[in-house]
Amino acid sequence: GIDRYWQSRLIKQVKLLPHHKFLDVASGTGDIAFSFSQKYKVYGVGLDIASNMIKIAKDKAKIFCNYNIDFLEGDAESMDFNNNSFDAITISFGFRNLGSYDNALSEFYRVLDKHGKLAILEFSKPTSRWFAPLFKFYFNTIIPLLGSILSKKEAYMYLPESVDFFLKREDVCNKMKVAGFKNIRYIDYTFGVATLYLGDKIE
Repeated sequence: GIDRYWQSRLIKQVKLLPHHKFLDVASGTGDIAFSFSQKYKVYGVGLDIASNMIKIAKDKAKIFCNYNIDFLEGDAESMDFNNNSFDAITISFGFRNLGSYDNALSEFYRVLDKHGKLAILEFSKPTSRWFAPLFKFYFNTIIPLLGSILSKKEAYMYLPESVDFFLKREDVCNKMKVAGFKNIRYIDYTFGVATLYLGDKIE
């Protein structure tokens, strides 16, 4: 459940005004999108390549009577949005799963309006020396074990593997810079288990 805390940090870092529009990429069942809509009273779009996720998000929108969000099936690396369409783009724990980070970042930059903000929340390797081995054991052993009880073990084995092969913090920042973003910075949470990357489109 600590992911809710990390996501709340993201939402506080990306402050929106009522006339703003946001795009939540790899939106899943829409948790981030719903939180933005409720906190800032703004219109948004949730985008995910998985049609089943989009269906669940749309069902949740009906239950919550929240019709200020459109949930769409689509590819983050080739989006059907016009240039300068959104004031903010967020992606939570989905960036490392993209086929091409560069293509996705170029698309994010394209559809962001000038002065728009990008926020990427992603798993990272812990920065604390004493915490890192404890977390590695938990992440690589305990989580797959629990996952095999609750769901498919393979999915929870993939999780630590995908983090191990993910980019270093500096590499993510460099790719954001190449895509055109400015004021790039990152914030670590929970001993570096999660990292929030922020960048601005300035034209």
